[in-house]
Amino acid sequence: MARRPNSRMFALPAGPPEELTIAGAAYRLSRVLKHDFLAATCLYEAAAPPEGCPPKAVVKFARAQDFCGLPLAWAGEFLFDREEGFYRALAGVEGVPRWLGRLGPRACAIEYVEGRSLDRLEAPPAGFFDALRRLMDAVHARGVAYGDANKRSNILVDRRGRPHLVDFQISLRRRDELPWPISAVLRRAVKYLAAKDLYHLYKHKRRMVPQELTPEEEALSRRRSGLHALHRFLTKPYRRWRRRFLNRQYRSGLLTSPTAGLEEDMPEDATWRQKRPPKGKR
Repeated sequence: MARRPNSRMFALPAGPPEELTIAGAAYRLSRVLKHDFLAATCLYEAAAPPEGCPPKAVVKFARAQDFCGLPLAWAGEFLFDREEGFYRALAGVEGVPRWLGRLGPRACAIEYVEGRSLDRLEAPPAGFFDALRRLMDAVHARGVAYGDANKRSNILVDRRGRPHLVDFQISLRRRDELPWPISAVLRRAVKYLAAKDLYHLYKHKRRMVPQELTPEEEALSRRRSGLHALHRFLTKPYRRWRRRFLNRQYRSGLLTSPTAGLEEDMPEDATWRQKRPPKGKR
């Protein structure tokens, strides 16, 4: 008897709604940008959006199904509550998409940015990383550490070559209104993660456009703290095991996304979405 595909590794058990309403306007599903364990990120388009409504919007749907008997819908709501707080704290920062609103406890809409993610480019336009540094500085000035700059897929390059940041799901912000010592711990954590944002920014710059790197930026791109080294030591074995597990599931046909027909090919998924194991791993 054939085993059924395992959809529990994905946020949604089935496809997202074909149509929905955002700010009073009707939008229709265009494609799925990303579908992973925690969320499905989808692109919706409006045929005739009213004034003030964008023609395209990104809608994120949080995890709606249990995993190994554990209810996880609450986790999606919690993460979306946090993410909404970040977008509101960063409202008006050029390079941060506009928050369009909640569409329910486990769905939200964000402005769509026309462009390509950094992982789809061999090299960005000249001066891109200088503009990205200015964007990071503006985010940090609002008391927010982005925290996910290691993923090039989260950094977008628009049609004019300008940087944009998306996906603030694991970001962190200062909360000085909270009592001590919580506020003090958050300040130190935000400061640390902000430094890691710059480390990853200049690491990408060193690898993609080394001719533009200054000696100071070169030093920043290699500055790892003890915590950073500890994190790599603890997580590398897990990532290696996870990729092998997902690759085996994918090659056997058990790991099938419920939205596979609507999804883009994500470069960051190439480590496990392949029919054969990576070279040297056979």
